[in-house]
Amino acid sequence: MGERCFGRPTPDMQWRLVDESGAEVPVGDSGELRVRAAGSDPRAGFFSGYNNQPALTEAAWEGSYFHTGDVVRCGADGALHFVDRKKSIIRRSGENIASLEVEAVLNQLADIQAVGVGPVDDEIRGEEVMACIQLHPPADASRDTALRIFAAAAQRLVYYKLPGYIAFVDELPLTASQKLQRGELKKLSAALIARQQVHDLRSLKKRPENS
Repeated sequence: MGERCFGRPTPDMQWRLVDESGAEVPVGDSGELRVRAAGSDPRAGFFSGYNNQPALTEAAWEGSYFHTGDVVRCGADGALHFVDRKKSIIRRSGENIASLEVEAVLNQLADIQAVGVGPVDDEIRGEEVMACIQLHPPADASRDTALRIFAAAAQRLVYYKLPGYIAFVDELPLTASQKLQRGELKKLSAALIARQQVHDLRSLKKRPENS
């Protein structure tokens, strides 16, 4: 049913995919998944609320739908496909870029042992794509290596999804279960840029001339 497909909605569920303004997105476009139970009680079967945080609970249910924080797209066949967590989406010049998509491409490259991709602030684009990379030896943390990775990724990603910054790190911030800590990755990325310990490749991100 497709990449990262998690099925079709059931009759006992109502759902919407919405953009940042809360407007529904067209079929095939990505938006935040908002759900509720069908019938008179939209919260039936859901959790009762955040512990001792009624304001946070109401915010999560604004508009009578639960805001999942998951970015999802609906295929023409009605199946839903997970794109990324909303907080992991990079918003660059009006384009929404899924960190998971960029990571999936970079993880296929021979030089890369592990990678974390996330947003960093950009004075022109709003946000830019940054990749923190652990290398497989004997690859070295040089600009030539960064350029080689960028060029390989450009064979599989549209130009605006390519990493504008690449930093080589000894380790990534992981949880005890070896999951990437997105919040810590964002802090690390900002610190590496502030210390100028990155390869700035933003000037290489150009729209193809024949597009």
